[in-house]
Formats: sequence, structure tokens, C-alpha cells
Amino acid sequence: MSFVSVLGRKDFLCVMSDGTLIGDNKEILQEDYQRFINIGNQAFIAFAGSQGPCEELSVQMLPYFDVKTDFSVIHNALVDFFNSDDLNQRGVKVMIAFGGINLDGNIEFFTVDSETNKSERYFPEGEDLKFCFLRGGDALTDLNVKGKMIELLQTTGANTPTECVSAQKLLNDYIADHDAEVNKKTSRMVIKK
Repeated sequence: MSFVSVLGRKDFLCVMSDGTLIGDNKEILQEDYQRFINIGNQAFIAFAGSQGPCEELSVQMLPYFDVKTDFSVIHNALVDFFNSDDLNQRGVKVMIAFGGINLDGNIEFFTVDSETNKSERYFPEGEDLKFCFLRGGDALTDLNVKGKMIELLQTTGANTPTECVSAQKLLNDYIADHDAEVNKKTSRMVIKK
């Protein structure tokens, strides 16, 4: 289905997505599909799930991002939207991650999942490393993606964007080896404070 990883430290944030776009009949429509929007190298919106609704929601979110964006307001609006408009009743799955440099000049990002109605805030401080994944497909259920990410970061290092992107690429390739709906063609972006 798709795989997106977001990794943040106090001074940078990295986003990576695979490129496979699958149609309704499980045919591959595109192999270099980018699942995120870079907003002025200061913020991002990433998505996974049902392509049309994900793209539509991302475009609808764009006007709420400007030089002084309060990500918590966007997060609360998304949670309310997911709770009031039951996407699952329509067979739609939408996973959104967004964030960047917040009002206070710090790295912050959020995730919201329509299927689980779960949302989370990530705020790396000090030497913290925070990461999350947007993923779909049953083939990924049995993989310890978080454990694999930690293992890869111990190998590549996690102090620079280059090291983190290297770990994300290795993780994406690992997922692609286990899920035919995820490919090894990736798109990536980095936000630096």
C-alpha cells in the first residue's frame, strides 16, 4: 500500500516515502509517487492510505500553513474531522503526518490515523530522536518496524540528516523486501532549523 517514515531531532526533520501507487484493482499506477508536500522547507504534510482522500485532505490543509503555523491547532482540527466524518464507514483509510518548525522555532510533528482514531505529537528535545511511520497493508503487521529503525540508526548514526536519511532508506528497502506494494524508489526531504 505505502510506507512513509518521519524522523526528527531538535535541529532537523527528515521525511521519506516509497514511490508505489496502487490502483483499485491492485495494479501499479506509478512507481515514483511522492507522498508528501514540502511547504517552504519549513513544514510538511505526508500521507498514506486511500490516494484520493489523502491528496484532497492534504490540499485542504495547505492554507493553514504559513510562516507562523500553530501545528496543534491543525492537529485538533484533524482529530475533530476524523471523529465527525467516519471515513471508515466509507472504506477510506487516511494516515496523515505533518509538522516542521513550530511557532517557537522548534521541531514538532504530529500523526493522525482515521482507521484507529489515534493521534500523536512528537517533540524532540535535547538529544532525543523521535520517529513515526505511516504504513498500510497487512504484510507490514508482523514486522518490528520500530525495532528495525533503531537497529539501522545504530549502524548509520543519527546525528546528522544524512545519517538519518540513510537509515530511512535502508528501512524502506527492508519493508519493500517484505511487501510487494512498497518499492525501493524513494522521495525525501529535510527541514533544518
